[in-house]
Amino acid sequence: MSKKPNKYERNYFRLLVDLPCVACGKFGVQIHHNTKHTGFGQRNNHDQVIPLCFEHHYDLHHGIGIPKWEAKYGDQDDLVKLVKGTIYKYIDKNDYREYEAERIGKSVEEIENYLLNNSTDEK
Repeated sequence: MSKKPNKYERNYFRLLVDLPCVACGKFGVQIHHNTKHTGFGQRNNHDQVIPLCFEHHYDLHHGIGIPKWEAKYGDQDDLVKLVKGTIYKYIDKNDYREYEAERIGKSVEEIENYLLNNSTDEK
């Protein structure tokens, strides 16, 4: 994984920060890289991200810790899938879906396949 996000990843982040915190629903979020499957001090890929408000981001890293946080708010891997599905659904229903897909480095077919193979029941 590269240290800095490329232009496609930055465009994905721009869509992500318009979403509410996955833990509480507040707007004004930070980008949290999924900490599962990484070693100490390492960061997951830039596509393994979820939106968290400051309080929940801090709580995950410095407060109650990852196991308790996940027990309370959900598995990070599942939250990544939920967020990615939300963004991909937005792109799929957009009038300019080819343009929006291209902005994040995907094709419409890739987005449709992801949605087909990773359908989630939203609460």
